[in-house]
Amino acid sequence: MSETFPSEVKISIFESQNGYCLDCLEPIHSYYHRLPNNKANRKKFPLFIHSPMNGAGLAFNCHTNKSHLYKITEKEAEVYEKYLQDIKDGKK
Repeated sequence: MSETFPSEVKISIFESQNGYCLDCLEPIHSYYHRLPNNKANRKKFPLFIHSPMNGAGLAFNCHTNKSHLYKITEKEAEVYEKYLQDIKDGKK
């Protein structure tokens, strides 16, 4: 599986942020996984890991120096995963 977001997710993040970094007024340079995209998280949170809710568009300097500010916990990811599963199952 790709380590980056799928193109359609990048577009969603870009559009939701109007093309600008969450932290400054610079254009988005890269897309950051708020919950790290690793094998364990992909297995535990298959719907959430590559969803726009797990993404943040950041400028180069912000990604390098401030991305830690946008991390989320596994507990938060569990809530998002359940929400996405409920939508998938037609419960929302």
